[in-house]
Amino acid sequence: MMNLLTTLGAITALATAPLAVSLQGAAPAAPAIAAPATTGALTAAERSAILKDVAKALSDVKTAKGKFEQVAPDYSESTGTFALSRPGKVRFDYNEPTPILIVSDGATVAMQDSELETTDRVPLSSTPLALLLDDNLDFERETQVLDVIRTNGRIGVTLRDRSGEMDGTLTLVMSDVTKELLGWRTEDSGGNITSVQLSDVEYGKKLNPRLFIMKDFDDD
Repeated sequence: MMNLLTTLGAITALATAPLAVSLQGAAPAAPAIAAPATTGALTAAERSAILKDVAKALSDVKTAKGKFEQVAPDYSESTGTFALSRPGKVRFDYNEPTPILIVSDGATVAMQDSELETTDRVPLSSTPLALLLDDNLDFERETQVLDVIRTNGRIGVTLRDRSGEMDGTLTLVMSDVTKELLGWRTEDSGGNITSVQLSDVEYGKKLNPRLFIMKDFDDD
């Protein structure tokens, strides 16, 4: 079974285009949504303005749904659909053959494996999703900002949880023009990188609250 935090990291690494699925005997491909390459230093004022713009753009998205493509640390690729309701709620439905469903109800993130019939839960605050699902983001106050990059029409913001609850770092990749979230990548303390790319995203749609409830297999 996939490790829960590794899978969440992969989901949180939202920013890579699909990689080749077959990796046996092949050198790892570079994530297409890796953080933008550095081209020039930003001033303190530019950096602060970008952080405020990105935080506002994310906070303004109250609901969203669409598709995702995930590349795990072992370079395996998964696809599926997602639904998001801020604050704190998200659902990732993986397509076959991946038997995984991940749901955050605002307090706890649960991962269910339909093949093993197991459900694992961790506090939302211990995962990178906590930073994405906050409804009143303030990166400079709530996180340790490690890097801010703007190049080739994209913005990359690399963050670390200031409280120390979340393992590793999260890099958000946004459109420089629209400030739309294109994806993200996470790197845990062991150097394992996961990336996710979003596509066909629809905003402001009414979502069924039941999407964000995870039942155990022995529940009626």
